[in-house]
Amino acid sequence: MSGQRLMHCLLFLGITDMFIVDSKVRIDPRRNDLKEPVAIPVTPSPDPEPHFASDSPRQVMAAVGAPALIPCKPRSLGSKSVSWIRHRDLHVLTVGSFTFTNDQRFSAHRDAATGDWALVLRHPQPSDSGFYECSISTKPVTAITVKLSVVVPLAELLGDGNVYLDRGSTLNLTCMVHFSPTPPEFILWYHRDKLVNYGEAGRAIRVETQHMGDTTRSSLLLYNATGWDSGQYSCKPSNADKVSTKVHVLRSKTPAAMQTTTSGGRPAGESTSLVLLLVLLVPLTSHHSHR
Repeated sequence: MSGQRLMHCLLFLGITDMFIVDSKVRIDPRRNDLKEPVAIPVTPSPDPEPHFASDSPRQVMAAVGAPALIPCKPRSLGSKSVSWIRHRDLHVLTVGSFTFTNDQRFSAHRDAATGDWALVLRHPQPSDSGFYECSISTKPVTAITVKLSVVVPLAELLGDGNVYLDRGSTLNLTCMVHFSPTPPEFILWYHRDKLVNYGEAGRAIRVETQHMGDTTRSSLLLYNATGWDSGQYSCKPSNADKVSTKVHVLRSKTPAAMQTTTSGGRPAGESTSLVLLLVLLVPLTSHHSHR
Protein backbone atom coordinates (compact mmCIF):
# COMPACT_ATOMS: atom_id res chain seq x y z
CA MET A 1 0.00 0.00 0.00
CA SER A 2 1.30 3.34 -0.93
CA GLY A 3 1.88 6.02 1.65
CA GLN A 4 -0.91 8.23 0.20
CA ARG A 5 -3.54 5.48 0.36
CA LEU A 6 -2.47 4.60 3.89
CA MET A 7 -2.93 8.21 4.92
CA HIS A 8 -6.44 8.28 3.48
CA CYS A 9 -7.35 5.12 5.42
CA LEU A 10 -6.11 6.53 8.66
CA LEU A 11 -8.05 9.72 8.16
CA PHE A 12 -11.20 7.65 7.41
CA LEU A 13 -10.71 5.72 10.65
CA GLY A 14 -10.16 8.94 12.57
CA ILE A 15 -6.57 8.19 13.47
CA THR A 16 -4.69 11.42 13.29
CA ASP A 17 -2.11 11.29 16.08
CA MET A 18 0.33 9.04 14.35
CA PHE A 19 3.66 9.55 12.58
CA ILE A 20 4.38 7.60 9.45
CA VAL A 21 7.97 6.65 8.60
CA ASP A 22 8.66 5.10 5.23
CA SER A 23 11.79 3.03 5.62
CA LYS A 24 11.99 2.47 1.89
CA VAL A 25 12.85 6.04 1.13
CA ARG A 26 16.22 6.28 -0.74
CA ILE A 27 18.43 9.31 -1.30
CA ASP A 28 19.86 9.58 -4.77
CA PRO A 29 23.59 10.25 -4.31
CA ARG A 30 23.55 12.20 -7.56
CA ARG A 31 21.29 14.86 -6.10
CA ASN A 32 22.96 18.17 -5.36
CA ASP A 33 20.16 19.89 -3.48
CA LEU A 34 21.58 18.96 -0.11
CA LYS A 35 22.69 21.73 2.21
CA GLU A 36 26.17 23.11 1.53
CA PRO A 37 28.72 23.08 4.39
CA VAL A 38 28.56 26.30 6.34
CA ALA A 39 31.53 28.56 5.41
CA ILE A 40 33.44 30.01 8.34
CA PRO A 41 33.85 33.75 7.73
CA VAL A 42 37.48 34.93 7.49
CA THR A 43 38.26 38.36 8.82
CA PRO A 44 40.29 40.23 6.13
CA SER A 45 43.64 41.55 7.26
CA PRO A 46 43.73 45.35 7.50
CA ASP A 47 45.40 47.24 4.65
CA PRO A 48 49.03 48.17 5.45
CA GLU A 49 49.60 51.75 6.48
CA PRO A 50 51.36 54.08 4.00
CA HIS A 51 55.12 53.74 4.31
CA PHE A 52 58.38 53.95 2.38
CA ALA A 53 60.21 50.98 0.90
CA SER A 54 63.25 49.94 2.88
CA ASP A 55 65.52 50.56 -0.12
CA SER A 56 64.44 54.17 -0.62
CA PRO A 57 67.67 56.15 -1.31
CA ARG A 58 68.86 58.52 1.41
CA GLN A 59 71.44 60.41 -0.65
CA VAL A 60 72.00 61.10 -4.33
CA MET A 61 74.65 62.88 -6.37
CA ALA A 62 74.03 65.03 -9.43
CA ALA A 63 76.29 66.96 -11.78
CA VAL A 64 76.00 70.48 -13.08
CA GLY A 65 74.77 70.23 -16.66
CA ALA A 66 72.47 67.21 -16.19
CA PRO A 67 69.03 66.96 -14.51
CA ALA A 68 69.06 65.84 -10.86
CA LEU A 69 66.62 63.08 -9.91
CA ILE A 70 65.78 62.83 -6.19
CA PRO A 71 63.81 59.59 -5.71
CA CYS A 72 61.54 58.19 -3.00
CA LYS A 73 59.53 54.97 -2.89
CA PRO A 74 56.18 55.34 -1.09
CA ARG A 75 54.07 52.23 -0.68
CA SER A 76 50.36 51.57 0.10
CA LEU A 77 49.44 55.19 -0.51
CA GLY A 78 45.74 54.64 -1.00
CA SER A 79 44.19 58.10 -1.27
CA LYS A 80 47.19 59.84 0.31
CA SER A 81 49.38 62.30 -1.60
CA VAL A 82 53.14 62.76 -1.84
CA SER A 83 54.82 66.14 -1.28
CA TRP A 84 58.36 67.44 -1.60
CA ILE A 85 59.75 70.05 0.81
CA ARG A 86 63.14 71.80 0.70
CA HIS A 87 64.64 71.73 4.19
CA ARG A 88 66.71 74.89 4.14
CA ASP A 89 63.65 77.17 3.86
CA LEU A 90 60.80 74.65 4.46
CA HIS A 91 59.44 75.58 1.05
CA VAL A 92 56.79 73.21 -0.38
CA LEU A 93 58.02 72.43 -3.89
CA THR A 94 55.41 69.97 -5.13
CA VAL A 95 52.21 68.24 -4.00
CA GLY A 96 51.38 65.24 -6.12
CA SER A 97 52.22 66.20 -9.68
CA PHE A 98 51.55 69.90 -9.09
CA THR A 99 54.43 72.39 -8.64
CA PHE A 100 54.07 74.94 -5.83
CA THR A 101 57.15 77.07 -6.44
CA ASN A 102 58.04 79.83 -8.87
CA ASP A 103 61.29 78.02 -9.59
CA GLN A 104 60.19 76.17 -12.71
CA ARG A 105 63.26 73.95 -12.59
CA PHE A 106 61.37 71.73 -10.13
CA SER A 107 58.75 69.14 -11.03
CA ALA A 108 57.52 65.81 -9.61
CA HIS A 109 56.97 62.63 -11.59
CA ARG A 110 55.48 59.24 -10.70
CA ASP A 111 56.45 55.95 -12.32
CA ALA A 112 53.13 54.26 -13.08
CA ALA A 113 54.73 50.79 -13.17
CA THR A 114 56.48 50.90 -9.77
CA GLY A 115 54.68 53.70 -7.93
CA ASP A 116 58.01 55.41 -7.24
CA TRP A 117 58.18 59.20 -7.16
CA ALA A 118 61.03 61.51 -8.14
CA LEU A 119 61.64 65.20 -7.67
CA VAL A 120 63.28 66.44 -10.88
CA LEU A 121 65.60 69.45 -10.74
CA ARG A 122 66.71 70.76 -14.11
CA HIS A 123 69.98 72.71 -14.44
CA PRO A 124 71.10 72.04 -10.84
CA GLN A 125 73.77 74.22 -9.27
CA PRO A 126 76.05 73.54 -6.28
CA SER A 127 73.86 75.94 -4.27
CA ASP A 128 70.97 73.46 -4.70
CA SER A 129 72.80 70.91 -2.55
CA GLY A 130 71.08 70.05 0.72
CA PHE A 131 68.24 68.00 2.20
CA TYR A 132 64.89 67.41 0.52
CA GLU A 133 61.95 65.75 2.29
CA CYS A 134 59.50 63.36 0.63
CA SER A 135 56.35 63.16 2.77
CA ILE A 136 53.05 61.24 2.74
CA SER A 137 49.91 63.09 3.88
CA THR A 138 49.16 60.84 6.88
CA LYS A 139 48.41 62.07 10.41
CA PRO A 140 51.05 62.44 11.68
CA VAL A 141 52.99 62.96 8.46
CA THR A 142 55.19 60.08 7.26
CA ALA A 143 58.40 61.45 5.75
CA ILE A 144 61.85 60.50 4.53
CA THR A 145 64.81 62.86 3.98
CA VAL A 146 67.14 62.63 0.98
CA LYS A 147 70.50 64.44 0.74
CA LEU A 148 71.33 65.94 -2.65
CA SER A 149 74.95 66.74 -3.55
CA VAL A 150 75.49 68.75 -6.74
CA VAL A 151 79.08 68.51 -7.98
CA VAL A 152 80.97 70.30 -10.75
CA PRO A 153 82.50 67.82 -13.24
CA LEU A 154 86.19 68.30 -14.03
CA ALA A 155 87.79 67.48 -17.39
CA GLU A 156 91.43 66.38 -17.62
CA LEU A 157 93.65 65.54 -20.57
CA LEU A 158 96.15 62.90 -19.50
CA GLY A 159 99.78 63.86 -19.97
CA ASP A 160 102.01 66.83 -19.19
CA GLY A 161 100.54 69.34 -21.63
CA ASN A 162 102.66 68.41 -24.68
CA VAL A 163 102.58 65.30 -26.87
CA TYR A 164 105.39 64.33 -29.25
CA LEU A 165 105.11 61.65 -31.91
CA ASP A 166 106.69 60.64 -35.21
CA ARG A 167 105.06 60.94 -38.58
CA GLY A 168 103.13 57.83 -39.56
CA SER A 169 102.43 56.78 -35.97
CA THR A 170 99.14 56.87 -34.11
CA LEU A 171 98.03 59.77 -31.93
CA ASN A 172 95.99 58.75 -28.89
CA LEU A 173 94.59 61.58 -26.74
CA THR A 174 92.62 60.62 -23.62
CA CYS A 175 90.17 62.97 -21.91
CA MET A 176 88.83 62.07 -18.44
CA VAL A 177 85.65 63.68 -17.06
CA HIS A 178 85.59 63.27 -13.26
CA PHE A 179 82.73 63.79 -10.77
CA SER A 180 80.06 63.08 -13.37
CA PRO A 181 77.45 60.63 -11.93
CA THR A 182 75.74 60.51 -15.33
CA PRO A 183 77.67 60.55 -18.61
CA PRO A 184 77.99 63.92 -20.34
CA GLU A 185 75.48 64.39 -23.13
CA PHE A 186 78.43 64.76 -25.48
CA ILE A 187 82.23 65.20 -25.56
CA LEU A 188 83.58 67.23 -28.47
CA TRP A 189 87.13 67.16 -29.78
CA TYR A 190 88.72 70.21 -31.44
CA HIS A 191 91.90 70.62 -33.50
CA ARG A 192 93.08 74.21 -33.83
CA ASP A 193 89.69 75.37 -32.54
CA LYS A 194 87.86 73.50 -35.30
CA LEU A 195 85.65 70.50 -34.58
CA VAL A 196 87.43 67.26 -35.48
CA ASN A 197 85.74 65.71 -38.52
CA TYR A 198 85.51 61.99 -37.78
CA GLY A 199 84.15 61.25 -41.24
CA GLU A 200 86.82 63.09 -43.21
CA ALA A 201 87.63 61.25 -46.42
CA GLY A 202 91.00 59.54 -46.48
CA ARG A 203 91.56 59.93 -42.73
CA ALA A 204 91.33 57.17 -40.15
CA ILE A 205 89.96 58.82 -36.99
CA ARG A 206 88.07 57.10 -34.20
CA VAL A 207 86.66 58.14 -30.82
CA GLU A 208 86.10 55.61 -28.02
CA THR A 209 84.00 56.56 -24.98
CA GLN A 210 83.15 54.63 -21.83
CA HIS A 211 81.56 55.53 -18.49
CA MET A 212 82.33 53.85 -15.16
CA GLY A 213 81.10 55.07 -11.78
CA ASP A 214 81.34 58.84 -11.83
CA THR A 215 84.06 59.03 -14.50
CA THR A 216 83.75 59.18 -18.29
CA ARG A 217 86.74 58.40 -20.52
CA SER A 218 86.97 59.58 -24.14
CA SER A 219 89.91 58.68 -26.40
CA LEU A 220 90.66 60.29 -29.75
CA LEU A 221 92.63 57.95 -32.05
CA LEU A 222 94.23 59.43 -35.17
CA TYR A 223 96.12 56.98 -37.39
CA ASN A 224 99.07 57.72 -39.68
CA ALA A 225 99.73 61.19 -38.32
CA THR A 226 101.23 63.86 -40.59
CA GLY A 227 102.78 67.24 -39.97
CA TRP A 228 99.38 68.87 -40.53
CA ASP A 229 98.10 67.04 -37.42
CA SER A 230 100.38 69.13 -35.19
CA GLY A 231 98.80 71.88 -33.14
CA GLN A 232 96.46 72.35 -30.22
CA TYR A 233 93.79 69.73 -29.42
CA SER A 234 90.93 70.39 -27.02
CA CYS A 235 88.39 68.21 -25.25
CA LYS A 236 85.04 69.87 -24.40
CA PRO A 237 82.46 67.84 -22.43
CA SER A 238 78.89 69.14 -22.25
CA ASN A 239 79.11 69.49 -18.46
CA ALA A 240 82.69 70.70 -17.87
CA ASP A 241 85.21 73.31 -19.00
CA LYS A 242 87.38 72.73 -22.05
CA VAL A 243 90.93 71.38 -21.58
CA SER A 244 93.73 71.47 -24.19
CA THR A 245 97.10 69.98 -25.06
CA LYS A 246 99.64 70.63 -27.79
CA VAL A 247 100.70 67.93 -30.26
CA HIS A 248 104.04 67.93 -32.11
CA VAL A 249 104.41 65.57 -35.10
CA LEU A 250 108.11 65.17 -35.95
CA ARG A 251 110.18 63.55 -38.72
CA SER A 252 112.00 60.38 -37.73
CA LYS A 253 113.73 57.48 -39.45
CA THR A 254 112.29 55.09 -36.85
CA PRO A 255 108.60 55.94 -36.37
CA ALA A 256 107.16 55.04 -33.01
CA ALA A 257 104.15 52.71 -32.93
CA MET A 258 102.07 55.08 -30.86
CA GLN A 259 102.40 58.22 -28.79
CA THR A 260 99.73 59.07 -26.24
CA THR A 261 98.93 61.72 -23.67
CA THR A 262 100.29 59.34 -21.07
CA SER A 263 103.75 59.12 -22.67
CA GLY A 264 106.66 60.77 -20.93
CA GLY A 265 110.11 61.90 -21.99
CA ARG A 266 111.22 63.25 -25.32
CA PRO A 267 110.36 61.43 -28.52
CA ALA A 268 112.83 59.72 -30.80
CA GLY A 269 112.35 62.40 -33.47
CA GLU A 270 113.46 65.19 -31.13
CA SER A 271 116.51 63.19 -29.98
CA THR A 272 117.54 62.64 -33.62
CA SER A 273 117.26 66.38 -34.30
CA LEU A 274 119.52 67.18 -31.36
CA VAL A 275 122.18 64.71 -32.57
CA LEU A 276 122.17 66.23 -36.07
CA LEU A 277 122.54 69.70 -34.59
CA LEU A 278 125.58 68.62 -32.58
CA VAL A 279 127.16 67.00 -35.68
CA LEU A 280 126.80 70.27 -37.56
CA LEU A 281 128.23 72.35 -34.72
CA VAL A 282 131.39 70.24 -34.17
CA PRO A 283 133.14 71.19 -37.51
CA LEU A 284 132.36 74.86 -36.90
CA THR A 285 133.91 74.70 -33.42
CA SER A 286 137.04 72.95 -34.75
CA HIS A 287 137.47 75.54 -37.53
CA HIS A 288 137.36 78.44 -35.06
CA SER A 289 139.85 76.78 -32.69
CA HIS A 290 142.46 76.37 -35.49
CA ARG A 291 142.21 80.04 -36.34
